[in-house]
Amino acid sequence: MSMIDDRFTLYVPQMADGLIEYYFSRQNDEVAAKVFPFHVHSKLEMYILLEGDVSFAVESSLYKMSGGDAIITRPNEIHNCILNSNSVHRHMCFWFDPSNDFLYGDFLTHPFGKNNLIVPDAPSKARLLEIYEALYEASEKKDAYAQQYLILEMLAIFRRFVSGEDASSEMPAMLKAILSDIEENFATVRSLDYYTEKYYISSSTLNRLFKKYLRTTPKMYIESKRLSYSRLLLNSGKSVLAACMESGFPDYSNYIRLFKKRFDMTPKQYRDSKYRSAKQ
Repeated sequence: MSMIDDRFTLYVPQMADGLIEYYFSRQNDEVAAKVFPFHVHSKLEMYILLEGDVSFAVESSLYKMSGGDAIITRPNEIHNCILNSNSVHRHMCFWFDPSNDFLYGDFLTHPFGKNNLIVPDAPSKARLLEIYEALYEASEKKDAYAQQYLILEMLAIFRRFVSGEDASSEMPAMLKAILSDIEENFATVRSLDYYTEKYYISSSTLNRLFKKYLRTTPKMYIESKRLSYSRLLLNSGKSVLAACMESGFPDYSNYIRLFKKRFDMTPKQYRDSKYRSAKQ
């Protein structure tokens, strides 16, 4: 009787940019309820909740989280963390280079603001907790090999639970319609009166809807959308003036001020840094 060996080969692409940034928030003290401001990143972000009464807003979706769940946000997806009540807020956050499709491609397939929540099953959450503790220890020891191995195992577990199902919390039909309208028209609408008149609601009702479900104001939400879109335009090679006008900012100097306040650099500095990276 002849035996045939099962023989396999494995090709692992080199990581062009192997930098992975992350932090642990291990504080066990109760903190006050808080709404973090909407913001965007140029990298793939993975936020992991360990403990706390937390919701997470991404674009026009709102997710209620449980311990062990993760939120994935693509580059330029606007998002914010909402600590709903006074509670312990233990969590972790990772930032990955989105250009490495081999490692992170499965986390970048979702549409903007959809399917951002990853919910592992109970045995996987238990193993992930072991990984986090081992990763913290390896990080303190600066053991790069162990850090990389543990992060890869963590990603492999989360990858199994990437879902095409919408797990976002329910919002009123009117707010969903307004958010959809903003998505299509944020660069051209000049006044919030457009939304109050179109949807037959008062300014106070519009503000109340945003405060209740997204924990922000319509003005701040639209501002974040415009800033995010302007970064995409700058990435594509547009001038600062073109990025300002095409993203819907009516005042050039105010755009520069808001951009610098949000991203700690001017639009020109951001555009130049992206241009230099592309040339290298």
